[in-house]
Formats: sequence, C-alpha cells, structure tokens
Amino acid sequence: MTDEQTVCAEVARDEFNRFLDVMAIEGVPEDKVDAEDNEGYKDARHKVERAIMAGRMSIDDEGRPVFMTQTGVITFNEPTGATLMAADRKKKAEDASKMIAMMADMTQLPAKTFGAMRMSDLKVCMAVTLLFLG
Repeated sequence: MTDEQTVCAEVARDEFNRFLDVMAIEGVPEDKVDAEDNEGYKDARHKVERAIMAGRMSIDDEGRPVFMTQTGVITFNEPTGATLMAADRKKKAEDASKMIAMMADMTQLPAKTFGAMRMSDLKVCMAVTLLFLG
C-alpha cells in the first residue's frame, strides 16, 4: 500500500477537526500545537491527518474514524468505561498489552488483530486511541 496523497491537507485537517468535535475531544489550539508539552497530540494528529490524506482513513457520519489497514477495515467507536477496564486487566508493566486491549474494546475486534498488524498501521491505530483518551 502506498501513502500517495489522495486527499488535500486542508480537507484532512477539516475531517480531523470534525472527528474531534463530534467525539467531544479537546484538541490543542493551533497556536499551541508546537509547544513542547503538546508533542504527543501533535504526533497523533499528524499520523491521523496523513492517513486521511493517503485515503486510508475517513471519518464516518457518526464521527468515528474508519481506517483501512493493509489487511482490513477497522472502525473505532467512542471509548467507554469498559475500554479503561480492559486495560486494567493487564499488569502494570504491560503498556503495549494495555493499549492493544483498549483498541480491541473500541473496535470490537480480537486483540490478536492488533498483535499481527504491521507497525505502520498499528501506529495509526495507537494515535487514534491516544486522541480518544486524551
């Protein structure tokens, strides 16, 4: 799969902002995005916008990110308390397992889906999850 641009940057930014608005995610104001303490947000936003520009992600009518991985399509639902509880079932030092458990809960897919995923796709999925969890 190629990351050839199929959607212009302005449309990708608009879609990203629509995702934030519909899901009531507090973004970082444009004039503060480059601040050092906002690096995680900036990185996540960049990954999501690049996926949108490549035509690999869209935001559906309900504001949910729909991501076309190299092996299938994944729809991210808004996290719930069960999403956080899925992470609690993992040991303290198992950060990757916690992240995968939360992604599995939000997408209603088995955790092994993410375990077998290529890193380039996994990074985009992790970016979406981090944006949801703030």
